[in-house]
Amino acid sequence: MTQLAHQTIHVRIDGRSEEVPLAQLGIAQNSTDDQLKDAVVRYLDLSTGSLASHVIVRTTQAIIIRPEALYG
Repeated sequence: MTQLAHQTIHVRIDGRSEEVPLAQLGIAQNSTDDQLKDAVVRYLDLSTGSLASHVIVRTTQAIIIRPEALYG
């Protein structure tokens, strides 16, 4: 299992990408999606609800918060 100190959250919002070490957010890697989004919103000083429509993808090396993919 990946150690918390090396776990990274990749955030894609408004055409930019940010990388935040999970340890800097003060939450655990098994936090809920809402807890992750709330912590990232506070850390990046985003408006409340700015990540509401984003999805969270968890891999062994990172957690990715990105806009929902729309097809068609």
